[in-house]
Amino acid sequence: MLIRSSFQEVIILLGLCSHKKRLRSQRGISLVEILVAAMVFAIVVVAMVDFFHWGRGHIMEVGVRRNGLALAEQKLEELRTVNFIDAPLSVGNHGPESVQLSENLMGNRTWSVAWKDDPANGLSAFDQDCKEVLVKVAWSWELSHADTVFLKGRFYP
Repeated sequence: MLIRSSFQEVIILLGLCSHKKRLRSQRGISLVEILVAAMVFAIVVVAMVDFFHWGRGHIMEVGVRRNGLALAEQKLEELRTVNFIDAPLSVGNHGPESVQLSENLMGNRTWSVAWKDDPANGLSAFDQDCKEVLVKVAWSWELSHADTVFLKGRFYP
């Protein structure tokens, strides 16, 4: 009888039986319940930290893309002030220029110029109506992760 009583007490202490079978003097939270709650809390905290880390990285990446787009737009606006026949608007590839995208991230800016036909003018498809400029800003986060933004504009004489 002594062994059976001790076994019942161990089962009650481990929380393996229902609350109705617990003795009145042993009400409260068992060690197993505390350990399970601590594990659930730890899993939730680790998941939240990982989510915030991912979110912060994504926000930083979007900010760098926005800066890259602003640098491409800046180059297009700079080229709009140049005479139509000057060297920066000569047909071909130009650059690269080194640009700063953030405090510790550098990239390259290139642009290419090509003659294009304006289909709205009604002339032949082979006439050279305007120059199309494609500005490209490229950067690399790490050796394996590169990113690029493109911006296109047309220039008329």
